[in-house]
This record gives sequence, structure tokens and C-alpha cells, in this order.
Amino acid sequence: MTDTGWIDEVAWPAEGPPWLAMGLARIDEAAWLLPDEQREAELAERHRLLAERHDEVVGDVGGTDEAAEEVLDLVLAWERAFRPDLAEVAVDRSGGALEAAARRVQEDLVLMVPHDGPHHLDAAVLCFPSHWRLHRKLGGSAAAIHEPVPRYEEELAARVDRFLARLRPGSISARRNWSVHLDAALFAPDPPTDPVPVAPGEVATHLWLRSERQTLRALPASGAVLFTIRVQQAPFGAFVRHRAAAQRLADRLVAQPAALTEMNGLAPHRDAVVAWLRTLA
Repeated sequence: MTDTGWIDEVAWPAEGPPWLAMGLARIDEAAWLLPDEQREAELAERHRLLAERHDEVVGDVGGTDEAAEEVLDLVLAWERAFRPDLAEVAVDRSGGALEAAARRVQEDLVLMVPHDGPHHLDAAVLCFPSHWRLHRKLGGSAAAIHEPVPRYEEELAARVDRFLARLRPGSISARRNWSVHLDAALFAPDPPTDPVPVAPGEVATHLWLRSERQTLRALPASGAVLFTIRVQQAPFGAFVRHRAAAQRLADRLVAQPAALTEMNGLAPHRDAVVAWLRTLA
């Protein structure tokens, strides 16, 4: 059975405003990457996407070679320290340092580079996007990247910019977000068009909870910030083993603004999901 313990890590506060929070926590180096039982399948999918859809999943505005080398060094050092079995795999540098690092981990890798203050998304290997496309965001500031997020400008933008500016090497922070998808496809750049609302009896099998476990760390030489994104997902039926989390999500969906429910991918399914989650609580 796939481990779904990460569901209990997702925060669903039912009080607001503010409705958006950074939700960052310091983590140890050992917890930076999360190789698990899905590694073989996810790396196979990553390698397929790099071969067949390379221009969709890799982007670089230029000037990031030093930062990319730092990322590869960090990944290799982490493997040697915490998973020496993975360190035995030869490094494939055919696509450059950032791509070489991404071929070894389940996390997508994003480089945020400061330009006269704000950080911008200057390079990434993004094989598992959650309803966004890399090349529409490439080169944009953190504020521009999050422009579609309701309430981001008033509740979070300034805090994110300050955090990125103050982040120093040696410190790693992690957070989670969440969304709902209609299937388990890892490469999911586009939201569904006119989805058919699910019935309460279909929630457990027709909807997938998707969470991005994100980490941020500053790179000492280049001054860039490395942003990692690890997608974890499970069918809603997994909430049977996480009943307290089911209660928290139901309370959140009842309380939060409709615009956020739409962003989370639940607008057409909200009432059915709340009803089903309540049966577990």
C-alpha cells in the first residue's frame, strides 16, 4: 500500500482572512529529498518526458550555469550522505547540470534568481506541473508567477519576496500546497475544461488529492534560490485512513472563498466532496 501519511501534513485552516499562508517550517538536510517506493516509476516518466516533450518541461533564460552546477553538487552530496545506493548511479550530463540533477530525483527543480530585488524564475526542469505551463511563467517574478492565485497580492506577495531576499545558505524550509485533479497523471499542465460534477458516491474513486511538497534553499555561490517541488497524490478514498484530515478539509471548503475553491480544482464538486468527507468524520 502506498504511504499516504503526507495527507496529515497538509494544513486546512478554516479561519480567515488571511486565507493564504506560506506555512514554512525548517527541515534538516536529511529530509530535503524524499525518494520512496514510487521512485522507479516516477523517474521513468520523467525520463520519458525529457525525451519526448523536452521543450515543454525544460526552460532556461540563460545565465544560470553556475547555479545549475550548485544544484547538481547538492543532489550528489545528499545521495552520498543519505542514500549511497543512489550515488552509485552514473551522472547523465547530456542535457546540462540542472537536467542531470533532475534525472536523479523525484522532485522538479526550479531556480529563482534575484534581479534588482525580486527573484525571477530563470530556469527549471518541471516535468510534473499542477495545472500550469513552465514557458508561460519563465522569466517572471514570484508575483507574476502567482498572479492567477486569488488574494495572493494582498495576503502573500510581500511576505514571499521578503522571505526569498532573506534566505541564507545552510537553511532549508519546506511547505505544502494542495489541489484536486481528476486523474493521477503526473504531467498535468492544463486544467480540465467543463468537468462533469461528481456525485458523493463517486468522490472516493473519481477525484485525486494532489499535494506539492516544496522546499527552498539559497545557493551560496550564485545567490539563486533552489525551489524543489515533489508531487504526492492519492485518490480521495485514502481519506478513510485520515479521518481527522477529512474533517479539516470539509471545514475548510465550507469556510473559504469560492475563488479559492475554484483554484483548488473543486468548484464543480464542492458539495459532493463536503458531503462525502462528512460521512467519514
